[in-house]
Amino acid sequence: MATATATHNLPRTLRPEGDWHHAFSYHPMDVEIARAEGVHIYDRDGNRYFDVSGGPMAVNLPHNHPRMKRAIAEQLEHYTYTHPSIADPKRAEFCRLLAEITPADLDHAFLVSGGSEAVETAIKLARQAQMARGNRDKYKIVSHRDAYHGMTLGTLGVSHNPVVQSAFEPMLPKWPHVRQYSDFDRPEGTSREEWGVECAGALEYAIHYAGPKTVAAFLATPHGCGADYACVPPDSYWRAIREICDRYDVLLIADEVVTGFGRTGKWFAMEHFSVDADIMTMAKGISSCYVPFGAVSVSSRINVPFEQGFPFVHGYTFGGHPLGCAAGCELIHVIRDEKLLENCNAQGERVFSYRDELLSHPTVADVRGWGLMMVLELVKDKETMAFFDKSVDAQELFQAMALKHGLAMYSSLYGAARQPAFARGVPIWISPPLSISSEETDEMMLRLLAMLSEWEAAVL
Repeated sequence: MATATATHNLPRTLRPEGDWHHAFSYHPMDVEIARAEGVHIYDRDGNRYFDVSGGPMAVNLPHNHPRMKRAIAEQLEHYTYTHPSIADPKRAEFCRLLAEITPADLDHAFLVSGGSEAVETAIKLARQAQMARGNRDKYKIVSHRDAYHGMTLGTLGVSHNPVVQSAFEPMLPKWPHVRQYSDFDRPEGTSREEWGVECAGALEYAIHYAGPKTVAAFLATPHGCGADYACVPPDSYWRAIREICDRYDVLLIADEVVTGFGRTGKWFAMEHFSVDADIMTMAKGISSCYVPFGAVSVSSRINVPFEQGFPFVHGYTFGGHPLGCAAGCELIHVIRDEKLLENCNAQGERVFSYRDELLSHPTVADVRGWGLMMVLELVKDKETMAFFDKSVDAQELFQAMALKHGLAMYSSLYGAARQPAFARGVPIWISPPLSISSEETDEMMLRLLAMLSEWEAAVL
């Protein structure tokens, strides 16, 4: 039985009144930002909030970083747009720096202005790469069920969220989808390595039934999505996926929009598995949200026909924007100079040192992730893995109490849309800027533990 908890003074969702009446379908909590600094956001009343989730897992550098502001301002002084018929040296500089940090021979970059554009580009690139190699019948993209790869119609087609897709179902391509790796249904007595190979085998079945001559690529994030968000598969999973792709001449696309640029303690998450992708998508951390920006890196092998003149039919007005290139160049320098990969690994260990204490809470069914990406899976009942009924407003109350405790968090409002097709909880992200200090990490986690206790007292 829930205990009485005062909620009248908690933040609530903004009503569409005044200026907000003109903001279409955008109703955040009634806490208005005034400024941001380091790992903190400040509202108009001077209250301070930890950016616990780094926005939508996208703010990798400190807010208001002087070097980032200076790099963007300096570019503003010269030019802010490049006419398509005139070369932009800042674009070339960024592509060179990106090639220095991308794994293996992912040495050629097509620049865009966000994650959905990056994945859309990768889909079109995979199709045209197969055409350039003489495989004109290869067009299908296989991806994971319950995945998320963007909000354009093309990226929704490779994503697999039935709740979101239901609004657009007649308009979406019918791509094949396969199961993800998950520890929740791993059979007793089966090791993670064995289960990784078993789960990867689903891709071969999908290719077989879709028709091997028609499958162009397999697209996936390095970790799980949906209910299994931030579930890190064993090495065996990705090694088996790579072998299957090679056997059927299917390109491997790694979606690193969330995991790129240090979030997992390496420049890119696929480096943990020693498996090389043919195409890699990037956004979010690529500019730490200072400027909308994104990229798709292509291996030298895939680039050969395009380098020899095969036309790539695609493009965006804001692709490779000079301000994005300036921000991307400086971000790479800052991560190197300020040793943020090393700090991510150190603070990641510190964040996960709270794992047992988090799991002692009655609503925390799982704690998983890597680097500075921790995901809590919240449930009403750990035995049944059921989430709260929509009438409880558990998600909005979670968000409101988090803000009360000085924590700005992402995704806690998505639980109401989750369908109970299978018993799993709601993922909550802890992914602060990579610059967070030990003292800030401890304060953030202690605030989170206190907030969880207060929220549980109100909803259980």
